[in-house]
Amino acid sequence: MDLLKDFAQKDMIEQIICLDEIKESRLVEAIPGLWNLYANPLGDQAVDEMVYHTIFDLLAGREQEIIAGLEHQAAAVRLLCIRRAADGGSAALQAALVKLLGSATDNELVSEIIRALCNFKDAGLVDILLPYLKHDDYSVVAWAMRSLAATHDPKVCNALMALVSESKEVQKVDAGCDLRTALAVENLANFPGDTTADFLIGFIHHANPSFRRVVISTLAGMGEGILSALERCLDTGDKDEKIMAANVIGMTGKKRGADILVAHLENAGEINLKFAIYEALGRITSMRSVIGLTDGLAETDDLVLIAVVTALDHQCNPGVVKMLNEIIARGDAQSGRVLSAIITSHARQLFAALYKDGGQRLAVLGALGKSGDHQAIGAFRAELERIGGDQAAKDIQELSLADVGAKEKRILAADDSKAMLFFYKGVAADLGMELVTVEDGKKAFDYLQIDSEFDLIITDMNMPNMDGIELTREIRKKTEWAKIPVLMATTESEKTQSELARQAGVTDFITKPFSKEDFKAKIGQMFA
Repeated sequence: MDLLKDFAQKDMIEQIICLDEIKESRLVEAIPGLWNLYANPLGDQAVDEMVYHTIFDLLAGREQEIIAGLEHQAAAVRLLCIRRAADGGSAALQAALVKLLGSATDNELVSEIIRALCNFKDAGLVDILLPYLKHDDYSVVAWAMRSLAATHDPKVCNALMALVSESKEVQKVDAGCDLRTALAVENLANFPGDTTADFLIGFIHHANPSFRRVVISTLAGMGEGILSALERCLDTGDKDEKIMAANVIGMTGKKRGADILVAHLENAGEINLKFAIYEALGRITSMRSVIGLTDGLAETDDLVLIAVVTALDHQCNPGVVKMLNEIIARGDAQSGRVLSAIITSHARQLFAALYKDGGQRLAVLGALGKSGDHQAIGAFRAELERIGGDQAAKDIQELSLADVGAKEKRILAADDSKAMLFFYKGVAADLGMELVTVEDGKKAFDYLQIDSEFDLIITDMNMPNMDGIELTREIRKKTEWAKIPVLMATTESEKTQSELARQAGVTDFITKPFSKEDFKAKIGQMFA
């Protein structure tokens, strides 16, 4: 090709002009010469990249040239043609890729071939690609799973379930979660149906926390299609499986999930399950959620009521405010519980709506002032400033935020439940202790690296991103944090994991459900 003659001797501007002319004129006959240039780069990054893009553009829709390039002696040229073949094409192109896959030994090349085959979505590829699920290179495994999942072949679903069932993660509590197993779980979401759903839900409360976290994330991502299986779990699972099923239903955010949750409230005698259902309803925006949550205002357990109020704060409407006004106006024990829950949970929307309505303004402000909860007072003062007006200005003055001096004890609490964190805040306020809250173990660990002057760390066992056991392990790796006591909140059945938590370095446990009095007593023991 004359345009490429003495290409290496041209200056950079001439080379770029030459390549641009080849690309614009679609000079396909220049491809062999360009392959040689690409296989033997000139060393100028800009020119070498333009050679790549010129070839790539010229190969668009040119299957015969791509197939020829797949047999080129230079690995770089073969790789470029594999990437161009990723657009899909004829059976001949697929066959050329499969042939190259059979002889390829370089992991990058293998990975790119499988990635290209992904777009062919041919069931005939299943038997060819299944062995790569056990490949040593995880990038190869990832693309093999994606390519296989795209075929929707039941044989692939069975292979993925077998891989998960046989994994060390399923067999061992402290095995963590290998990427291969995590990818297998995630790719099972591509096979909707009762068999897959029931298989995954079978691990919804697995003893391996890292593996369980992957399962829960996958189930939540399956959306509407997983709800029927989760409903079956609410009907037939053990109490912890029911709690996790309620959590996942909330994570889906689907309105039908609210119907399922409310239907199970009547028979949810276990306090932990009620707590989970109310929290889950708070994640689903629907009238059914609001109905279930307003009914929950009759709950007498402090922690459950905090979950109800926290959820309602996100779904505040005139009907909710009317009911709250009626409850508070009664002036009975339940009125006090509801007021306390509004304050403890820093329910700013509910507070603002009640304040503007005016009917129970004095009752709410009175309970807030008596609470002694300076964090809550600060939050509601800020809300009054936002509301504005003469009355709000006067009420701000009445709500004292006087400096009470340094707190004797500092606590860091990690929990993915906002209601639990608000519960902890209420207890800390009662005890005159400073409390810092974070939503998961990873955030707790990050916070400790900035500020580690804490007298106690409270952590939930099950959290996203980093669970309580992993958090404790990381804490104990740091010499300077070694003496900070760690209190872990668990359910009764999670006692089976307590030995693993002890080995990680947990100091003591408190079993859910627990009252404010139980929690205060446990804090007293920790500081004794």
